[in-house]
Amino acid sequence: MKKKIIILMISILTLTGCTNLTAMSIDQVVDVMLEENTKLANNVFDGYKYYIPKGLKLITKDEYNASLKDEYNNTYYFYIDVVSFYNKEDVEYKVNNKAYFSKELDYNDKKGYLEITKIEETDAYFIEYMYNYGKIEAFVKENEIKSAIINMSSILKSLEFNRTVLESLIGNNVLDYKEDTYDVMKPKGSTATKDTYLEYEEKYGIYEGYGDSNTSEDRIEIEEN
Repeated sequence: MKKKIIILMISILTLTGCTNLTAMSIDQVVDVMLEENTKLANNVFDGYKYYIPKGLKLITKDEYNASLKDEYNNTYYFYIDVVSFYNKEDVEYKVNNKAYFSKELDYNDKKGYLEITKIEETDAYFIEYMYNYGKIEAFVKENEIKSAIINMSSILKSLEFNRTVLESLIGNNVLDYKEDTYDVMKPKGSTATKDTYLEYEEKYGIYEGYGDSNTSEDRIEIEEN
């Protein structure tokens, strides 16, 4: 029954466009977006590639980190866990019943989680979307949540790795990468506060995870129109 509903949703989406997704529940949006695989890619880098949908713009890229802007001027912080992919490690996630939204993801042999936390004393919601060895974080307003999930889903499900290239890049340094990426991929919404939100805003595009944007010589600044 669930599969029939998903097929029906996809058919309606194809006929009437993406605006129908925003009328669905968050859970339904995730199902529709992740049920079907995609081979689209318009950004290719050493060892991986992915698709950035129309309406998003790549602002910075630093090794396995990137930041993007959406139509609402929200910043998406994108992290790619090449180590977990390299080691074929499955993500472990326990549904957080205290969150605004929490869901363990398992589609097409790809796993992850989606957790959304309301930031007290603000109008912001913190989205943590981890799937297919990638994670995207963003602070958005409530009416922007579904649009953000659609964008994030498109990117994460398109993420594709080249194991041969990654072998040459991280094979001998896998433990060093693992130490840097461990905390980045864990959910932290339960600790997100107003101060966290303000800190993210102040540090635009800079995350204290692996590939620190302050020090890396490999950081790419993408020209903004």
